[in-house]
Amino acid sequence: MTDQQPSDGQRPDAADDQLLADLRRVAAEADPVPEALITTARAAFGLREIDARVAELVRDSAVGASATAVRGLGARMLSFEAADTVIECEVTARGARRDVIGQLVGAVTALLQVQVAGARAVDVPVDDHGRFSVGDLPAGPFRLRCSLADGSTLLTSWTAV
Repeated sequence: MTDQQPSDGQRPDAADDQLLADLRRVAAEADPVPEALITTARAAFGLREIDARVAELVRDSAVGASATAVRGLGARMLSFEAADTVIECEVTARGARRDVIGQLVGAVTALLQVQVAGARAVDVPVDDHGRFSVGDLPAGPFRLRCSLADGSTLLTSWTAV
């Protein structure tokens, strides 16, 4: 049995590589990935921390609410938990901007940052009771990064607001 070469003289894998390149080019022109999605993905990847504890979203007042309730004037309530630490947030929408007030319970934080995908992180002061407030954030995915007094880091999961 002999190996057959394609009629154009290219090795079979070179022809496959060329076909894949052509298909990628056509797909990129016909249905490009939105720039906002690329920016958000890069931001999320760049802000990962392997040794940080993650506080998962366990309650969201917008889940299960009717469309009119979500669009209403009321604030959205979010609760994140990691073991015995809880972060409660109230998010108020003002057009395309968001205000967040909250409280960290069960741990003492030395520094709290609000990270918004595609934007610069904002350092936020935290009082002795774990309360914090930040205003005028752009709408979109955000998370909180808490540098705790014990030296550990706590991150909330990314949540779109």
